[in-house]
Amino acid sequence: MYIKNAFVSCLVFSLISLSLNAQEVTISPDISIRNNVAYDIIGKIDDRILFYKEKGTERQVLLYDENLVFQSERQINLDEKRCYLYEVVNLDTAFAVVYGYRSEGQDITKLDIFNNEATRIDSVTLTNQKKDWNGLNLEAVLSEDESKIALYKILDDNEIRLITADISKKKFINDATFKFQGVNLYNEILDFRMSDAGSFYMFAELNNTKSKKSNHVAHVYEFPYGSDRVNDVLIPLNDIVCQDLFFTINNLDNSIGIVGLYDDKRFNRSTGYFWLSGGSGTFDQKQFELIPFDEELYFEVYGERSKGRMENFTIADVIWKSDGTPIIAFEVSYDVTRRGGAVGGGFGQTSSSFNSPLGGSGAWSDHYRDDIVLVSIDRNSQKEWHQVFYKKQFSQNDNGAFSSFYPFITPSRLRLIYNDEIKNNSTVSEYILDGSGNYKRTSVLSTEYQNLRLRFGDAYQISSTELLVPSQKSFVVNIVKIDFAQ
Repeated sequence: MYIKNAFVSCLVFSLISLSLNAQEVTISPDISIRNNVAYDIIGKIDDRILFYKEKGTERQVLLYDENLVFQSERQINLDEKRCYLYEVVNLDTAFAVVYGYRSEGQDITKLDIFNNEATRIDSVTLTNQKKDWNGLNLEAVLSEDESKIALYKILDDNEIRLITADISKKKFINDATFKFQGVNLYNEILDFRMSDAGSFYMFAELNNTKSKKSNHVAHVYEFPYGSDRVNDVLIPLNDIVCQDLFFTINNLDNSIGIVGLYDDKRFNRSTGYFWLSGGSGTFDQKQFELIPFDEELYFEVYGERSKGRMENFTIADVIWKSDGTPIIAFEVSYDVTRRGGAVGGGFGQTSSSFNSPLGGSGAWSDHYRDDIVLVSIDRNSQKEWHQVFYKKQFSQNDNGAFSSFYPFITPSRLRLIYNDEIKNNSTVSEYILDGSGNYKRTSVLSTEYQNLRLRFGDAYQISSTELLVPSQKSFVVNIVKIDFAQ
């Protein structure tokens, strides 16, 4: 998502008129995903829009013109059919496939480059080593601009294998194994991130319980570009219990940030939040303040004052402004699992994520994704303004894939786009706001006659005015392009 994230980096909010132009919506022909294990919108490559899908060892790329008129279907030929495909990455004028396989006792990781006709034009071997560890099935994390990739595997509770590469330069960076003390990698790591500069980060939290909160801490483990050392940044969180912690990277100035929801004892209710940011080298010297939720916010969310705590609050996203300050997006979000017989997902066993297929489970699951609260933080880590954006989303047995919202970012405004309801016939709405928090709510499109079911969590911004969104119903997917400039 290089184009979208470039706008994140250079986001400049200004006071604007929140008037709207009409949107133009274009829909691709039906794409069958029956028996597929994964699919993904690759995005726009030159004058084409590409879609990837995978079934067993068969990998296909569908080619469309800019108006989503189908052109052709191409097979992706890799060096080994039986391989682990880690990522398909948009490079603007080409796309890359990062994958691994085993051949004659060697573990091989490769980077193949394809043009917009899905023809391989280059191939680079990133690693080629004798089999000396357990398995090839690595986890992958991309940098925000998709120029760097980290492949990792936790080998033991205190050991991790890490391979990093520069995709844009087709260059291997590092392959090493790291051991840790005092942290359980299986249970205490909350997140993995890769910066545009090529540094890899692990974010951990320890002793987050009421009984151990006096020793509550977080760690940021930084693996600098091309280095075999690890920087351990310790963040004391004494005497609070965190309901949620979120780690983020500001790639504009290569700084990092942490936002947390806290209480003194409870896990599903939050008294307030805190924000901490800075360079990784001085991060552990920073001080931060706990910011309690105020009466005004309680009243706006619940319609009453003196609520005391926010219930089922989560941290959905952090949007960096060009001055290095954040807008924090909170969301009322929770899931309820009820016992029952085996239940199918009802939407097909596929997903636009390679690692988290959408499917059913052995019990009923209810998914609630409700109001959004945006909080703008100033240079002194204090609240500048907040706004509450109302929505009410409910679904069952779909992992919440059609819920929540998409932050569509341009240099002058922020759009929060979401499905009004999670059902076959609904409307897509948006809140549009400027840098001072002024906003307007409007309808984007109606899905009643298009037979659409949009997954905004997997949307792909291809310009300052255009958004690609997958629509999935049963075993059929459509690519939907929304152009806000029309």
